Amino acid sequence: MKLNYTSEIYQIWTEIDSVSFERKLENETAFDGIVKIYSLKTNVENVNQKLEGHFFGNFIYSTENGAFLRMFDNKDSWPKTTLIYLDFINSTVTEINRNNSSWNVWKGKNLENGKYSIEISPTESIEFQT
Repeated sequence: MKLNYTSEIYQIWTEIDSVSFERKLENETAFDGIVKIYSLKTNVENVNQKLEGHFFGNFIYSTENGAFLRMFDNKDSWPKTTLIYLDFINSTVTEINRNNSSWNVWKGKNLENGKYSIEISPTESIEFQT
């Protein structure tokens, strides 16, 4: 059964360095709908332009000047996904790693001096220097 998400509305999700994120449920998939896929918007127009037309999972990890996000190609593309870095200062998006991680519990870790590690599965991590 395919659910209809057209009646979903944007709801407050989180705030990072005065950038307020709202998300709207667009799809649920995987095992009993455990993977949620959202549209995102913020209170910053330059950031919204980067997010528009893309879909995201629950993962967000903040840094000093931005955030890591899990981005899907479309709302039906799970587990095909891309780890991205959204830079608030320069209003840029960097695609870091395309993968097929079906693991839904991504975690971030600050390695200091602008270097971060993002765990995309129990056995795989990606390091990135901001």
